[in-house]
Amino acid sequence: MFTATDPVERVALTHLRIPMKEFWPEATAMEPQEKDAILVTLETSSGIAHGECSLMLAEGSAALEACWKELTETIAPSLLGRAISRSEDIGALVGSWSVGRLAAAGAETALWDLLGQAHHATVAQLLGADEEQIAMGVPSGMALGLYPSIVELLESIESHLVEGYRRIKIRIAPGRDIELVQAVRSHFEDVPLMVDGGGKYTTADIELFRELDDFDLLMFEQPMAADDLDGLAALQRAVSTPVCLDETATTLEQTAEAIRRGACRIVNLKIQRVGGLGPARAIHDHCFQNDVACWVGSTPEFGLGQAFGVHLAALANCKYPSDLEPSVRWFVDDYVSPAFEHSTPGLFNVPTRPGVGFRVDLQKVHRHQVRQQEFARTQSA
Repeated sequence: MFTATDPVERVALTHLRIPMKEFWPEATAMEPQEKDAILVTLETSSGIAHGECSLMLAEGSAALEACWKELTETIAPSLLGRAISRSEDIGALVGSWSVGRLAAAGAETALWDLLGQAHHATVAQLLGADEEQIAMGVPSGMALGLYPSIVELLESIESHLVEGYRRIKIRIAPGRDIELVQAVRSHFEDVPLMVDGGGKYTTADIELFRELDDFDLLMFEQPMAADDLDGLAALQRAVSTPVCLDETATTLEQTAEAIRRGACRIVNLKIQRVGGLGPARAIHDHCFQNDVACWVGSTPEFGLGQAFGVHLAALANCKYPSDLEPSVRWFVDDYVSPAFEHSTPGLFNVPTRPGVGFRVDLQKVHRHQVRQQEFARTQSA
């Protein structure tokens, strides 16, 4: 018999905005930039659970407003009075919403937090991570965007490596690739290194990737457009460095088709992009069955969103360091407690408290709140 959660009595949606310290894909910006997210809070008679909708940095106000509309008009009202007993209940409920994946991810992750608390289990345990893998923790990799100069890129890497990051990821772009990789590899010979192409290349650039093949890179992340499966497959046949999917891996069906066509050997799992932990686990499991390794990416989320990523990254087929990084790397502040930071240099411990294992600092939520909307259960709900 599965323990059911108490029914959801209250849903709160809080739009948060916090200034950023560093940016992606351009590492520097002329104007101050801010990160938007929507905190989803579920309250029952016995506890409170949280999830996060975290927009990609390149997404604008239209995407934010669409997410807010879906949460307020469809998702939040449907959660009132709901009780769940197992993860399959979460999948069934999410499947009943005709909404985008970003809005779904915020509510879906909150439901995993709620279920974990009811079962006195961590999210990692609910996902099926084994205790040995959980005990190993989750390695943290550093992601760096495009800097105005190679010197600034090298200085940034140098300043952050003391924090114990387990690998370096640098963004490349046409005309800003070979020279960058050569400089980083020559200055940091022994550090695992990968590149993110941001979908900016085509099959006309395969010779360039053959040159990059000589730099002992972990992977080429999303070198070509998300829908260019033929191009990605052609590149993977031409090089020994694994091709990694990011934007292509939006759904299980798209990922499975890319794997079938030989377009990759690695997949980046992003909770926000695929619509939550359930879809991310399904992609992880399919990759495992087809000998394709995974790792966990980030938008980057605030600490709460990244904490769910830590639980996901404890699954056995997550073979490479994650893009999960301490909040202070990207943001001037955060709203979770304890602070989302490395447990030891370059490593996150998987939280041991039931659910996601992090609390929300209400004072900081109020400090960074843009707007809030609440929904309460009535006798007829």
